Order: sequence, then structure tokens, then C-alpha cells
Amino acid sequence: MLDLSRSIISIAAILLLSVPGAQAESTSPVETGALEAIALYPQRSAPASVISLNQASVSARLESTVTAMSVRVGDQVTKGATLVALDCDDFELALEASQAQLQALQSRITLATKRLKRTESLRDKQSISEEALDERVTDLSVLKADRRAQQANLKKAKLNVSRCLVKSPYNALIMERHVSVGDYTQPGQALVSLIDLEELEVSAQVFASDAGRIDKAEALRFEQDEQSFPVTLRSVSPAIDPLTRNQEVRLLFTDTRALPGAAGKLLWHDTRPHVPASLIVKRDGQLGVYTVNDHKAHFVVLPDAQAGRASPVSLPLSTVLVVKGQFALSDGQAISKGRGE
Repeated sequence: MLDLSRSIISIAAILLLSVPGAQAESTSPVETGALEAIALYPQRSAPASVISLNQASVSARLESTVTAMSVRVGDQVTKGATLVALDCDDFELALEASQAQLQALQSRITLATKRLKRTESLRDKQSISEEALDERVTDLSVLKADRRAQQANLKKAKLNVSRCLVKSPYNALIMERHVSVGDYTQPGQALVSLIDLEELEVSAQVFASDAGRIDKAEALRFEQDEQSFPVTLRSVSPAIDPLTRNQEVRLLFTDTRALPGAAGKLLWHDTRPHVPASLIVKRDGQLGVYTVNDHKAHFVVLPDAQAGRASPVSLPLSTVLVVKGQFALSDGQAISKGRGE
């Protein structure tokens, strides 16, 4: 009889506990914090190198002989500095002859002008025919045309003389010498190879997922051998490399420049707030975080989240997140008041 009574009491207790509202709602103690206080802005990086926009082989423009080489491999030269000197005797003589021919034409034009004026005076007195006047006008016009042609010849002669000294087109580094003193040159023959030291860009291979946001990045810099060079974005290639799935980003130095050919990495900070990896949990095969609203935990899926890595979020910075105790929570579970609420 005693055993029967105990069984009835136990059954009654079980039924009582199963009735809704018969027990207090279960809460879970957690710690919370505002996203603004715990957000991370991780540093990103991509392989990068310095590229010179101008790499040229300076060529001869004349048939001549090299009389002097002013530079050696490794020299740095300024824009306009003489690189190679060519024998210029023939071209200087041609210039003198062109100048003399122009002077002779000018004298003939002066004489023809005087003759035309005298002929016009005689025509007014009806002492000469119209045909004679027309001849004087034609003679003067022909001489003036010859003068224009000779002026062009003189300009070309001066240009040839200037080409006897082959000069650097920009501030450059000498990479290679292709001729020596005494060599005979032909137009178009390479004399010196050089590389521009000022027109430089940084080329970086950036993940396609980062390329679309790098224009909003802060503190862009190129780093090489523990040296840091600030840079600014110039362009993002709209094409994706089919092998690497990267996009090329081109940047400009804003202050000091690294040397052309330098290899390093591009560094920047993501401007999107990220939640630390320690706050991310997995529920029903999806990764996310718990937010707090009305003293309840709500699971928010983070579609771009990866296990073990900080993940970007699009939540307002004022959002309250569960920072401790999140692994024991379920969606909609009541929580006890914690820090940061």
C-alpha cells in the first residue's frame, strides 16, 4: 500500500512539471557587449611589385659614329642629360650650307621686290606692258616659295645637329649600353636602355572579393623589406584573372618611392566591422552570432563567415552581441542580464 502511494505521488509530480507555466522560464547567464566596442577592422594584404611606366631603348636618329659614351650601367641620370655623343661634323657643315642658301634667297627676294616696285611705277606711267609686270610678280612669288622650302631645310639641319647628342627623356637608371665609342650607328639602332625612376606604379594582385571594396580602404601602403611607402589607389582592373581569380590594382606613391622592380606586399585595413572568431557559433549548419533583444538571444546568420576567422557584419554598431556563453544558447532563449545591455 505504501509503494502504491509513492507511485501516485511521483506520477502527480511529473504531470505537474509538464504543465505550461508550472516552472519558471529557464534563463542562461551570458556576457554581452556592443558591436562598436568589440568590432575588429582586420588588416588585408596582397602581393605587389613596383613597375616603371617607361622602359625604353634610346635609339640613334642619324648615320654617324659614336664619339663618346657619357654613362655606364647603374648610373642615374636626370632628364636632358647627355647619354651618347655622335660625330656631328657632316651635319654642322650641312647646317652652315643651309644657312648660306637661305641668306642668298633672301638677297634675291630683296632684289626682286625692288624690281617689282620699279615695274609697277613704270606701269602707272604706261611705259611697260602688263606682261612684264606679271613676270615680276611671278618671280617674287617663286623666290618666296623657295625661301619657305629652304627654311624647312634649315630647320631639319638644326634638328640633325641637335640629334648628335643623344639625351635622356626622363630621370632614369641606365640598364644597358648597346654600343661603344667608335661604333657606327644607323637610324633606329639602340644605344642605351634605361628605366624611368619617377613614373612608377604599384601593381597588386587582390582577391576579387576585396577588389570591390579597396576604394574604401584606409591607410593603403606598399611594404618592402620592412620599409613602408604610403600609396593611393589609381585604378582597379575590371577583368578577373581566370587562373588566380584575382584582380589587378594599380596604385601611386604619395611620398617617397620604392625602386622599380621592388617586390613586396600591399597592406590596408578593411573598413567593415568584423566580429571576432570567438563569438561565432554554428547552428543548423550555418555560422552566425547571437544578438540580444528584449532579454532574449537571437541567432543571426553570417553568410560570409568562415570557421576560425573574424567575419564581416552588416549590423548597426549599436547592436548588442553575446560575447560569453553563446555556445550554450539557442535561438529565442531568454538570458539573464549581462554586461553591455
